[in-house]
Amino acid sequence: MFFSRDNMIVLGILTVITITYFAVVYRTQSASADDVSSQKIEIKDHIKTDSEMAARVSPMLRQIEKMKQRYNDKDWGQRLPERQELAGFLHEIASGLSQEKLTNQLIQPENPSQTPLYNCLPITLRCEGDFLSLARFLKRIDGMTRLVRIERLAIESGEDTQKLQIEMGMNIYFTEQQTGSE
Repeated sequence: MFFSRDNMIVLGILTVITITYFAVVYRTQSASADDVSSQKIEIKDHIKTDSEMAARVSPMLRQIEKMKQRYNDKDWGQRLPERQELAGFLHEIASGLSQEKLTNQLIQPENPSQTPLYNCLPITLRCEGDFLSLARFLKRIDGMTRLVRIERLAIESGEDTQKLQIEMGMNIYFTEQQTGSE
């Protein structure tokens, strides 16, 4: 015989050790490798999702820059001033009404309302005139530096068919916080 009994015992022990190694160590390492592989797949998915979200940031930054240029501080300060500045606005409105030959003018400011970011001053305006004069006056309002929003416009035919009775409600906006003493 080529193998002695001692050699067979050593060979048996080595076989048991090898089988035990594969059964215990290799299997646990294989399971760990599978866990690492699944974690790798999850991380790749997270990276892909994060990359897609990050890709949206660049166009957003361009849009923000466009908006900043559109509403630069100088222009915005004129469109939404700190103070109410009612006298100058009323003078500009009255001048526009006169230039457009709208007669029987009544301009009546109402009580301002407050929001956390701005204040709103409603103004009721009544006048008489023809349709084209009204259209030119509305175009003047649209071209004003100050932010003005027409909330209500009522037009009725007067006794003279050429004259219209016009009533509009408009709002102007400002940022100054009102105190109780005003």
